[in-house]
Amino acid sequence: MDQMLRAADRDRDEVTEILREHYAQGRLTLEEFGERSAAAMAARTMGELQALTADLPASAEPENTAWSRTRMRWIAVAGVVATAIVLGIVTYAGHFALAWPTWLVILVAIRLLHGRRRTPHLRGSHEGRHAP
Repeated sequence: MDQMLRAADRDRDEVTEILREHYAQGRLTLEEFGERSAAAMAARTMGELQALTADLPASAEPENTAWSRTRMRWIAVAGVVATAIVLGIVTYAGHFALAWPTWLVILVAIRLLHGRRRTPHLRGSHEGRHAP
């Protein structure tokens, strides 16, 4: 990345957040955090921002394990099975017209699953932003 590129407010906010994380982990004192945060807000170029985090390790983004792919698949399978059972019961009972909410749930589930595959994996998209 060109060190002379102008920094945007979002870039300054990202560096301030990185500094906040390192302060919370004990890598920076309160005084250092205050000085670097003020310098981040006053920075005009990406080089100035990168210099503020050059001596800090690159922090990996925490991975959200609560909604792993395996868990999402099981939830989807359970939803489809439950929907099929409800649809079967309603159809067997002769009240197929009452099953429209089930079809709506199926269509929404298909859309969500289809959209999930298209979403690019964003982990690591911020790597290198604060490293020299």
